[in-house]
Parts: sequence; C-alpha cells; structure tokens
Amino acid sequence: MDKNKNLALYGIIGAVLYAIADLFLYVGVEIESGNLVSYCHVKEWRLMASMWISLFASLGLLCGFISLYQLVKRSFGEKLKFIMILPFLACGGILYCHFVLGVYNPLTYQSAIKAGISENQIVQTLESASLYLNPLTMAIVLCGYITELIVIAGVLSGKFGLKKRFLLFMYLGYAIFYVFVILLVKLTGITGLRGGLESLFETTFFLPAFFAWKKEQ
Repeated sequence: MDKNKNLALYGIIGAVLYAIADLFLYVGVEIESGNLVSYCHVKEWRLMASMWISLFASLGLLCGFISLYQLVKRSFGEKLKFIMILPFLACGGILYCHFVLGVYNPLTYQSAIKAGISENQIVQTLESASLYLNPLTMAIVLCGYITELIVIAGVLSGKFGLKKRFLLFMYLGYAIFYVFVILLVKLTGITGLRGGLESLFETTFFLPAFFAWKKEQ
C-alpha cells in the first residue's frame, strides 16, 4: 500500500510541477487574447526551464497513473481495466500539449523570425496546423474528463473507500484557490497566472488514490 500511496503522491507532485512549468510559459503573456503568437515571444531560457520541469512532471504523472490504475483494478476488478487506457492517454496527452504547443511552437516561431520569415507567414502556418491539432487536443481534453468521471464513480460508489464528501472538499478547495488566483491577477495586474490552473486541476486525478491507499494502511 505504501508503494501505491507514494506513486499517487508523485502524481500530485507531477501536476504541481506542470503548473509551475506552465507559469514559465504564461506569466506576463495575454494568453486569452486569441493571438496565436502571443506566447511565442517568451524568452528562450523560460522555454528551456519549462521543458525540463515538465520532463520530471511527466514522470510524476506516469507514477500517479500507475497508482490510479491499481486502485481502479482493485476496486472494480477487470470491468474497467481497458477503459483505463483513456486516463493513460490523458497523462500522455498532457506531455504532448506542453512540449508541442507550449515549447516547440514558440521555439519554431523564434527560429523562423531569425531566418527572415515574416510573422504573417508564421501565423498562417500556425492557423493551418491548428486545423489538424485542435481535434487531437480536444480528444486529450475528453480523456481528462473521462478520468475525472472514473474518479467520481469510484468515490460515489464507495469502491475507493472514501466518503462522498471527499469530492466536495476536493473540488471546493480547487475552486477557492481558483478564485484566489483570479483576485490576485486583478490586484497585481500580472497576466498569465491563470495559465497554471489547468495543470493544477490534474491533482484531482490522484488525490483520491492517495487518500484511498493511505486509508488502507
């Protein structure tokens, strides 16, 4: 049980690390402006820092997935064994989104500018690429929501051994933190702080697993 609890803890840490990695990309950037190149002007050292942090974050998410998989398998038997491929794709998709959309695109943009390619040409290229990438991104987001549904089902059914109010405390805690960050943005005027909130929400994949394994000790 200690092993699975520790793996879930690594998953939680991985999600927090991803939130930190996102902040390196988004702080000071108007990410909600709709401008495709708004985050492409981030300094190279920030992109590299984000890339290396997210590498260790990905290892954490993988550990967290193993813990969640073991919990679902123990709780539901073989019934949900194959549906767990969707949470696995969600964790892998987070890695894809961060490296391709968050790091590789800005680096490509900056290299293209140095090579003398106009910004209009780059924007057209990004818009064309987004037609193919957006459906994949949406599929990854859908896998993330399905992961949440699996977690919710595990708690509400009593299979995880947690009380139903655990979900209320978990999601309410995230909502309170979200509101705190929004207020912080309004008070300080620092843009991009909300960029890390999406990744921080991924802690809810693994918090139930951590407390479920802890309860069994």
